[in-house]
Amino acid sequence: MLRKIKPYLLLFPAAATIVLLFFGGLFDGFLKSLGYFPAIGETGFSLKAYSSLFHSDAFWDSLIVTIRIAAISSVLSAFLGAIVAVVLFMMHEKSRSGALNLWNRLFQLPLTIPHLVGGYVIVLLFMQSGFLSKILAKVGVIEQIPDFPVLVNDSFGWGIILAYTWKEAPFVALMVYPVLERIHRKWRDVSRVYGAGNWDFIREIVVPAILPAWTVAAFIVFVFTFSAFEVPYLLGVTYPSMLPVYSYQLYSSGTLADRPEALAVNLILALLTVLLGLIAYYFSKRWNVLKGWE
Repeated sequence: MLRKIKPYLLLFPAAATIVLLFFGGLFDGFLKSLGYFPAIGETGFSLKAYSSLFHSDAFWDSLIVTIRIAAISSVLSAFLGAIVAVVLFMMHEKSRSGALNLWNRLFQLPLTIPHLVGGYVIVLLFMQSGFLSKILAKVGVIEQIPDFPVLVNDSFGWGIILAYTWKEAPFVALMVYPVLERIHRKWRDVSRVYGAGNWDFIREIVVPAILPAWTVAAFIVFVFTFSAFEVPYLLGVTYPSMLPVYSYQLYSSGTLADRPEALAVNLILALLTVLLGLIAYYFSKRWNVLKGWE
């Protein structure tokens, strides 16, 4: 009996610490978002922080910007990752091992770079006085450096979108490629017998096979981008900012009275993330049932 429970006993201190810190912090933030904040003399409970947020134009503007940037980033990275995974798969089918290894290493490079460093790379490349604008001005594509479009610290969020597309596309490819490897080479031979070209093979066999994994990967990118802080803080604007940055602005505004609203923003982010996860799980299960995979 002791031998069976010994692994759980060994894991208990670490697991208990993680659970206590995570759920303890979440519960404490929930209480403070409801107005229970003894540090400022508030010991009652109310929905004042949530009511103030829902009547705030800044909150809704931040929510719209957050959804827009997360959606565009996830769609672009999902399509780019899928295209690269399919191209690598087709190269593997043609046994171009040297070129395949080279492209594998190049495309996996962003995975080794932290997001903050990736954001700084975008700043160096795409800001108006960055490397790309200087090169384009030198070769005559633009007349002068200020003619380069504003892609960093812009209100639409193109710099953030570029950073996440570049960083997350390899992750999508990494999620999709193992599914492609399970496609037997004989399937390609059979498709040729029936006169199917490369595009027919991709459309009729490859796309249905990778779609569940691709959908999950796109959702993970969306949720991560939706709740990320460092890249939007570096590449975004002060207003309208993404929700994590907006929460940080409220929390560090210098007044304790604004902190319940900041914590309410974090809890709304967590709730939306869980809700999106449940929706994605529901449709993923329905897709599997309809396709007869379960």
